[in-house]
Amino acid sequence: MNTFIKLISGISILLFTCKNIQPNNKQDFTLLHQPVRNDTITKLELSTRELRSNVIPDSIFTMTNLKYLSITGMDCDFRLTDKNGNNVTQCWVLEKIPSGIAKLSNLETLSLTLNGVQRLPNEICSLQKLKTLDLTDNVALSDINVITKLSNLENLYLFGCYLEELPPDIGKLKRLKELGLTGNQLSTEEIKRIKLALPTCHIVYTP
Repeated sequence: MNTFIKLISGISILLFTCKNIQPNNKQDFTLLHQPVRNDTITKLELSTRELRSNVIPDSIFTMTNLKYLSITGMDCDFRLTDKNGNNVTQCWVLEKIPSGIAKLSNLETLSLTLNGVQRLPNEICSLQKLKTLDLTDNVALSDINVITKLSNLENLYLFGCYLEELPPDIGKLKRLKELGLTGNQLSTEEIKRIKLALPTCHIVYTP
């Protein structure tokens, strides 16, 4: 039996169970009305559009058994106006990762794509079980130096982040299997340096 949850407007949590799911079979969803214990939740997928917020709710940091967390932002390259020409665009993107992230020490996958995160906090070093980190399309990202302390990282996706360089000690990520770098502003010399530092890693990069 698999379980998943969906956060509605950052307030209500709905828990469903999927029974006997097989290819081409209709999924049987049953809504459980009893209260959900946060420490039983292992996977959470939501978006800033649902949260209607630029910050990660503190309630998420009480889900201490989370293994998979995905919070997708929004493409803000647009502008909406009302009939009077006033800007009514509501675009929600995460601007930082709170220190509370350290409480999610069981995380194996963290995806924060299409957001506005500028730096990775020191607290992210507590995620020593993390295997996949996806920061694709965080165009404001600049400081990721602490990333080299995530010793068990296997997949790192930095597509479309407009980075000009990676940390000098990127070679510390000995277990890294795949590194996504297309959409950055890396020089030929920097790419050569990265490849030398990570000789067994598959690097995805198109200038």
